Amino acid sequence: MKFDDTDVRVLRNLQKDARTNFADIAKECGVSVDTIIKRLQRLEKNGVVKGTTILLEPRLMGMDCLASLEVNVDAVDVQEVVTAMRKQPGVVFCTPSMGMQNIFAIAVLRSMKELNILRESIKGLTHVKELKTSIWVDDVLLCPENFELELLKENR
Repeated sequence: MKFDDTDVRVLRNLQKDARTNFADIAKECGVSVDTIIKRLQRLEKNGVVKGTTILLEPRLMGMDCLASLEVNVDAVDVQEVVTAMRKQPGVVFCTPSMGMQNIFAIAVLRSMKELNILRESIKGLTHVKELKTSIWVDDVLLCPENFELELLKENR
């Protein structure tokens, strides 16, 4: 799929707030509202846009501990461990990955105590060889809001 400046602007506006008025986006892009609607429909049809969502601030909901978990297992055991990790309380995202570790997960928990319990539980899973943890210290929005969309444009 080819993207132009209007596509990028539509995506950027909707990333910031999926409820943005199409008339406002059209005005910013210098096109009609109908053009914006058709662009969004094309992006949805091609699978670039899949629904809309809201952003959550976990710390304002009492979840003071956010962490990345990187797990190393043998390649043949990745899916089994991913499935088990997805069932762990506090794990909000878990996927196979490539690199030094072959599973990446994000956990959102109330406290460091809960993180330690989660870590011990994961370490206790069959096939887990190594677990590395990074605790997030800055404000977090659990979304890809800052994707660099300019790279999509045809003229690059």
